[in-house]
Amino acid sequence: MNNVSYYSQSIVGLQSGEVLARELLLRSQMTVVQNSKPLSSNFFLDNLVELTNLKITAIKKLAEQRNAWVFINFSRCEIANISFNLCSNRLSKLLAHTQIVIEVTECEAKHNEVIFEKNLANLKKHGFQIAIDDYGVGLSNIESLNSINPDFVKLDISLIQKATKSKANAIKFYRLVDLIRNRGHKVVIEGIETKEQLLIAKKTRAELAQGYLYHHPERIE
Repeated sequence: MNNVSYYSQSIVGLQSGEVLARELLLRSQMTVVQNSKPLSSNFFLDNLVELTNLKITAIKKLAEQRNAWVFINFSRCEIANISFNLCSNRLSKLLAHTQIVIEVTECEAKHNEVIFEKNLANLKKHGFQIAIDDYGVGLSNIESLNSINPDFVKLDISLIQKATKSKANAIKFYRLVDLIRNRGHKVVIEGIETKEQLLIAKKTRAELAQGYLYHHPERIE
């Protein structure tokens, strides 16, 4: 897979600014997959094992650099894939050296929800922590909190952007963070790019933050 490579972006403690985690981001043709859609769901499904091998190599390199969580993305379709247990078993061997958070993303393709839930339970049993990505848009909502019961909830970038537009939006944002925190989930505020956004974020009870104001993605060599 010479046309793709992994980058990492820091996730920091919101109040301290200390790097507490790194997220793996897949880049293809100089495009960050997280922020656009250059690759289809079928690409990830067809190359699940090979992409997981690349993830494992990247995680090992990150584990050598610092003691921090590593967030890695898998879509619901990938987790429901017949090959996923092979991938998770290989990843579980890394848990002795680093803390891995499986970040669950939405997917366009249909998938078997029963297999998804079974494989998700298996991940938790092995000791992986779970995160929901892009909370607040699409299917990532209260229902997904109930069904997945994640350790981390990553708020969609649009939420912090809207919070800067008006006082009413900011109040809604604070209440959303409180709602999630009161349920026992850690909150990651994604997409912090300006000092105004950081100021609003710091008024919440969220634990973690991520965005270009802190760090841009760096290629894992």
